[in-house]
Amino acid sequence: RDGSLLPGMTIVIDQGKIQRITPMPIRASGTAQAIDASGKYAVPGFLDMHAHVVAGADLPITPWPLLIANGVTGVREMSGSADLIQRTRKLNADSAAGLVDAPEILEVSGELFRKQVATAPLAIQYVQKQKADGADFFKIISGSRETILAMLVEARKQGLDVAGHLDPAVSALESSNAGWRTMEHLGATPGLILDCATDEASIRQELLAKLASLPPGRPPPAIILTPLLFTGALTAPFVQRINDTYSPSKCRSLAQSFAKNGNWQVPTLIRLRSMAHSDDQLYRADPNLIYLDPTSRALWEQLGQQYQGKIPATTSATFKQFYGLQQKITRMLKQNGVKMLAGSDFGGIWLIPGFSLHQEFHELAASGFSPLEILQMTTLNGAQFMHREATMGTVDEGKNADLVLLDANPIKDVANLDKIAAVVLRGKYFSKVALDKLKSDVAATYANQPAKKDLLSAIDQTHIH
Repeated sequence: RDGSLLPGMTIVIDQGKIQRITPMPIRASGTAQAIDASGKYAVPGFLDMHAHVVAGADLPITPWPLLIANGVTGVREMSGSADLIQRTRKLNADSAAGLVDAPEILEVSGELFRKQVATAPLAIQYVQKQKADGADFFKIISGSRETILAMLVEARKQGLDVAGHLDPAVSALESSNAGWRTMEHLGATPGLILDCATDEASIRQELLAKLASLPPGRPPPAIILTPLLFTGALTAPFVQRINDTYSPSKCRSLAQSFAKNGNWQVPTLIRLRSMAHSDDQLYRADPNLIYLDPTSRALWEQLGQQYQGKIPATTSATFKQFYGLQQKITRMLKQNGVKMLAGSDFGGIWLIPGFSLHQEFHELAASGFSPLEILQMTTLNGAQFMHREATMGTVDEGKNADLVLLDANPIKDVANLDKIAAVVLRGKYFSKVALDKLKSDVAATYANQPAKKDLLSAIDQTHIH
């Protein structure tokens, strides 16, 4: 809550709950396990509030080992369908019963909404179907002005949250005023920053005309991983105009409206950076790529090479400048009271389960967030967003026993969030040795697998979101 420390405490856990926290030493007896955590720092389990995991639940290698090894005990699922909702419920039930070690899926989206629905009545039917399917919220990728505004009205009637990407057809301010709860990736590109340009009206009008001229049909699968490779030439001139006409005062006013409306932001800066820097050797030589399946690894390298060869230097510079602006605006939003959540969007290019959330921590730090603010974004804020402060988000008696033990004080340096000594998931203790084995088993399995020849076909089956 405030970064204060309670040294020398004993935490008693039973039945997946924190039963007692006391400065008194307690002798373990019977089958109880005593863990000497002297010199360690106990914090709540980390929450990745934007990820795509449930589709991987049936794979031979699931995302769970890498998530647990990186301290992730809860995930917000951002893909969605009626089938995925049912798979989420079963996974959580199996986890609660001790049949599988996996983070809790905190929320799951309904079917993702794109421009395939053309009228307001059909959009309303879409919202009603998500409610009937049991979705916790639904996610908009794109839509017409008519359909988006109709969905926002119906979502409020149905008690469903709206999340996702902003469409230029409806401004960020209009979306927030109409009840849009969470904007992902700052609303994507150009997203909410379009509202911050003094040239907003003409950019919006011309961009919509340009988008309307595109042929219909679904985009190629790899556009999900590296959108700039496919849309950079189209959007770069508009993005550069936003860079050139950015108004801090307009953006502060927008932020104040977000705060007033209770809007949440899940910036996923690491996703935005890895798209704008898809050819960066920092990612292409990442030692953690050993934890990635060979097919995805080969595809990502292929796309990185294509980005390097096909994106003009001027276009690349535009989007890298825009990422700097996205970092600045993220911090400005926080300074103006906008609520923030930590998410990684892993599944996108160069984002590996678990590790990508820690990359997000470092991007937030580079954008001016304090270590405490980052820790809150991945713990307490998620509990507040979920209205579950009674059971999660802080280390308190009566709350879920989802904990991370750290070797160093996380309030002093964001890098200390990476120094995981142990994890407790639903009361089950994973030592450093156990966590290392979770990672090494994944790496060993992938080391013996060849990459599939048809890379795009493989990604079409596993990564579209």
